[in-house]
This record gives sequence, C-alpha cells and structure tokens, in this order.
Amino acid sequence: MKKFVFSLFCILSVIVLSSCHKAVKSEQHGTATLIVKYDEATVKTYQDIPIQADETVLELLQSRTRVTLKSGIITEIDGITQIESSNLYWLFKVNDKLADKGVAETKVKAGSKIEFYLGEFK
Repeated sequence: MKKFVFSLFCILSVIVLSSCHKAVKSEQHGTATLIVKYDEATVKTYQDIPIQADETVLELLQSRTRVTLKSGIITEIDGITQIESSNLYWLFKVNDKLADKGVAETKVKAGSKIEFYLGEFK
C-alpha cells in the first residue's frame, strides 16, 4: 500500500510540476539589415537578420561581428579600431539618421537598416 501511495504521489507531482513549467521561447519580431563600413572599399551587409523582442543594436551587431567596448562605447569592430588621433570613431545610423542614443539603449525595430561606419565625431 505504501508503494502505491508513493507511486501515486510521484506521478501527481510530475504532472503538477510539468503543467507549471512555462516554456521560454524567444519570439521573432521581423528582420533588420546590418551594414558595417570598415572603409570605402570594404563593406559587409547582413540582410534579413531575425530580431527578437527588445533586441538592442549592440546585440544585433554582436550577433554578426566581433565587438570591443570601452565604457559602453564601441572601440573596435572585427579588428578595425577607431582612430582617435584622426577623430574617427565608430558611429551608427538607424534608417539613414544618426542615432541619438547609445548602441545598448537603441532598440532594433522590424525593417530597420542599421549602418556602422568610422566617422568624424563632431
């Protein structure tokens, strides 16, 4: 009898615990395009990148390139570093407009075109 009650308890516990488990599934929220201009001749374009809810520009960039940050600012992408002596830094545009927030704060929206380039910081 004790074995039966114990077996019944175990089966019920498994059923209750499995019904309480909520599957965590990342939802795709469209796609975006990522362009990285290393110089005038070297450009990498990644099209139709699936994006997740609340994905940041930094996360999108890190999913396709090697990124080095210093104090939250991109200093290097794929081994190409900013050139402080020439006032050239990694900047980015969202849909052809210079971003007004940092890479970790800017969220990617479906259909966005994100472009990174070495530009003069004014």
